[in-house]
Amino acid sequence: MNPLGPLVTQALGAVQLTPAAASSLPALDLLKGQALEAVLLEILPDSVRLQLPGGQELRAQGQLPFPAGSLLALKALPLPGGAGLRLQVLGATPPPTNPVLTPLAQGEAAPLLARLQLPTEALKPLAGLFQALARPEAAVAPESWSALLKAVMTTLSDAVASPREAPFHALQAQEGTALFEIPLPWAPGGDPLRIWVESDAEGGAQEEATRRVFLSVPFSALGEVRMGVERNPAGLRARLWLEDPARIAPLQAELTSELAALGLPATLQILPLPAGAPDLHALAGGTPLSALG
Repeated sequence: MNPLGPLVTQALGAVQLTPAAASSLPALDLLKGQALEAVLLEILPDSVRLQLPGGQELRAQGQLPFPAGSLLALKALPLPGGAGLRLQVLGATPPPTNPVLTPLAQGEAAPLLARLQLPTEALKPLAGLFQALARPEAAVAPESWSALLKAVMTTLSDAVASPREAPFHALQAQEGTALFEIPLPWAPGGDPLRIWVESDAEGGAQEEATRRVFLSVPFSALGEVRMGVERNPAGLRARLWLEDPARIAPLQAELTSELAALGLPATLQILPLPAGAPDLHALAGGTPLSALG
């Protein structure tokens, strides 16, 4: 069975194989018109390294828009004048994902929500909290929402309650970052709340570290709302990004007053959320984000 499935007729890219580069292969004439499979080993500035099923490696001229490790389905077509072969890519399977990074690639809110439908003994308190917060009157209880965030993050970091997600969070903790996806009681199965946390001590004392928290929350009336908060010894900076900032602008003075009540120098900006802005998954694996405007 072909692991790539049926080959499509439209090429997804192509590279060229010259006779010199194929010296370890059978005569190029024997490959003309043949369907081949190869693993994309490496992407070089002007060429790519491929490996055939028999272990032979070859270097082909050109570039391909696939990550290293991809399995390619190729068709070998002759170039004019016997100059070599054109290897057309007819299908590509991306490399397997590191299982530790599965929560990053596939999300973690939906699997957690599924476990809460038939909770184990360890998950019963969190399941009860979800059920309580699904009631309309719970919307005015910020203490309950704080408890929910802490409980979900604790659960997702627990190897017993979350065997798939916990290794990912342990890996992030070593880097001083954290990315959590939290299912929302009012919208089960919908877009989750995403939270990214990072600390940037830069070799100094922890009390002098810069800490940043970013939230992404979907609302039915406001659309997606993102919040970024940065705290350092100089004070607190908060930014709100909305699809329509004018909807919340009248509340800016009240929000600023609440920040000032924390006893720190604080600033708040309300900004438009750019169309097509990448979600918070884009922060994972990247450099610390300080683009708070």
